[in-house]
Amino acid sequence: MIIVHNHLGGIEYTKAFFVSLISNTVTSCFGVSAMNAASPAERLAEAVPFLRGSLDRNKGVSVHINGGKVYIGVHISVMYGVNVSAAVSSIKNKLRYAVEEQTRLSVEKIDVYIDGLTT
Repeated sequence: MIIVHNHLGGIEYTKAFFVSLISNTVTSCFGVSAMNAASPAERLAEAVPFLRGSLDRNKGVSVHINGGKVYIGVHISVMYGVNVSAAVSSIKNKLRYAVEEQTRLSVEKIDVYIDGLTT
């Protein structure tokens, strides 16, 4: 959780808020077919059938906040035939705008990992 203070008081942002905002923004981008598991725990939950119910659409997002600066990592699959460079550039621009517009925090770095290709 991060607390941002201003002249009117404090605003609390939870990690779940950032993960939800980022996941919704990325999945709405052209060329993105799926979010992929980012951590070993998420990969294990995908592999074990009875744990799949614990997965939600927010998988594949890592967010770190340090000193009011946001560091984002997303793991995605893209559709076959999509210009990957253009898709990654679009995702980064859209993510930066969405996070900075919603939170007024500075996005320092965005890493987009292409883990798969779908037809």
